[in-house]
Amino acid sequence: MPLGRQMANFPLEPKLAKVILSSKELNCSEEIITIVALLSVDSLTYTPQSKRDHAIAVRKKFISSEGDQMTLLNIYRAYKAVNGNKEWCYQHFINSQTVKRVMDIRKQLREICVRLDIPLNSCGKDTINIRHCLAMGLFMNAAELQLDSTYQSVTHRQPVTFHPTSSLFGTKPQYVVYNELVHTSKCYMRDVCVVDPSWLHEAAPNYFKEHRLHSQPTSVHS
Repeated sequence: MPLGRQMANFPLEPKLAKVILSSKELNCSEEIITIVALLSVDSLTYTPQSKRDHAIAVRKKFISSEGDQMTLLNIYRAYKAVNGNKEWCYQHFINSQTVKRVMDIRKQLREICVRLDIPLNSCGKDTINIRHCLAMGLFMNAAELQLDSTYQSVTHRQPVTFHPTSSLFGTKPQYVVYNELVHTSKCYMRDVCVVDPSWLHEAAPNYFKEHRLHSQPTSVHS
């Protein structure tokens, strides 16, 4: 079945459908459908103004230096480990209703994967393939660190920055992909993940001939 027709089976934006389909070769479908479900809902966490510092402190253990999608996955796994305990959710400022919605979406995505013969494999703790998958689908949402330590989107060369709530806020990875941009006083990247430039080239070689990355592949073979 052609890629476009496979993507059309998912009730998702094409980029997220592509992420799921990429997980077939990269053996991380279980994690990817969880992440896509997590990206399909509003905030998983809540932070009351009066308990802001406490909420941030108790959730610190979930933060991944690889990005927001991994952080969300860590929260989901912890939720599953305590069987969705309401008191645990309350203590960690996790919106239990939102997690239930995530589980419903995940179930639906899982059923579609079964129908399309996508093997539901797990990569366990190895997150490289998860980030590789995200790069395969979100390559048009890539951003690159500049010499002045700011970020530019690769497609439109516009200045972009990490949202203060991002797990990558204050860090400087060379390349990231984001799920969406939010325009307020600045152009903020939301749901950001650290990626390798070689994955971006692999996802769309022709696209990156036009939208060149500063770190071109070292290989001279076409």
